[in-house]
Amino acid sequence: MSVQTGTALDLEELRALVAGALELPVEEVTDDARFKEDLEVDSLISLEIAVRLEERYGVKVDDAELAELGSFRKVGELVRAHVDGGSPA
Repeated sequence: MSVQTGTALDLEELRALVAGALELPVEEVTDDARFKEDLEVDSLISLEIAVRLEERYGVKVDDAELAELGSFRKVGELVRAHVDGGSPA
């Protein structure tokens, strides 16, 4: 897949990517669902999300950022910041 640049981030495509990594229906990956508490995400699944983000968007997630991926909203902010060339909000 190609890296998305110069266009708005498609949040539903990103949501589908995250849901695939979590092996959950897309509907369960709400903006505010907490990965650990609500979706039972462990560190291995967090790494899987990071790998998929790098493959799809070219976003390299470092250890500090990985620890901050607590919800889909945070993932969206992280990817948007990298795609837009800024820093996470």
